[in-house]
Amino acid sequence: MNDPRPRNSGPGRGRLLTLAAAGLVLALAVGALIWPGDGGMRGQGVFLVFDSSGRVERTDEVFEPLALFLEDVTGRPLDIVVVGTREEFAAQIGRGADLAFGPDGLAIGLDPERYPPLVVGRRAAPRNLRPRGVLVYRKSAGAIAEPWNVRPGRTVFGDSLSLAATGAWRRIGSVGSAAPPSMEACAWGPDTYDHGPVLHATRLGAFDYAVVRQWDADRFFKGGLLLPLEWGVEPLTVPVPDVVLTAGPGLDRATRIELADRLSAIGRHSEGESPLERRLRGALARLGLVGFNVLIEPDFDLVRRNYAADWLPKAD
Repeated sequence: MNDPRPRNSGPGRGRLLTLAAAGLVLALAVGALIWPGDGGMRGQGVFLVFDSSGRVERTDEVFEPLALFLEDVTGRPLDIVVVGTREEFAAQIGRGADLAFGPDGLAIGLDPERYPPLVVGRRAAPRNLRPRGVLVYRKSAGAIAEPWNVRPGRTVFGDSLSLAATGAWRRIGSVGSAAPPSMEACAWGPDTYDHGPVLHATRLGAFDYAVVRQWDADRFFKGGLLLPLEWGVEPLTVPVPDVVLTAGPGLDRATRIELADRLSAIGRHSEGESPLERRLRGALARLGLVGFNVLIEPDFDLVRRNYAADWLPKAD
């Protein structure tokens, strides 16, 4: 006799539907972890670093400890992307970055709404003042107000992007973003974080005039590498931010505030610091930094109003 009930009905079919539903829920949960949507946790972020020196060991020695500290505060893993030219920096910013670390001359060109400043590097100097751009000159060659105009072939800049090295040229209302032909005969240092190579080349006779970071010049004078009887120093700029860390659009305001607070505490009190903080303090010393100071947006806006954001594109 034929069974009048529909096929696949009854308790067996109910169990199959329950198992299928449970499997679907599990698959959706796994998928949400692997391919999160806008409402879930995002994947790995980008920590963009500008370093023109070509010293690959800096990634392990300096930038990785900094990235680990940033990860600890934000709760998000960061992929370190190191670039060495303005073009590479702009391209990566266009693709997006959670945090960007580099010279102030690059940072002032970023959209302040998308990349607000967080902190500025703090150097081991009296009262932790920001550095000025200074002119170191050979006294036998004579003091010249703008040697890059008068004797460009004997003039070298510490680098092509930091305001300590380029601020004298980038003053708004002075030269703006236009560089005179004489600049093509000037030389440029390889490292935005250390103007020592430029000062060594100058003292050994390659140049008579060096536009460098104040702290680097002070270091050479105090170490006896530059003698006051032979060398003079003249300030060229007001104090400038120097090394800047900016936050990308992916970080909310609360996270940015916490980052600035935590970073500005580095190096101020060694007792009670965590292993991450201790490692970061040692790493920063390799850049001549002892920590960070909070950089408020109105302060940085003033810097933007005083200096051209983009100039001499072929210098780097």
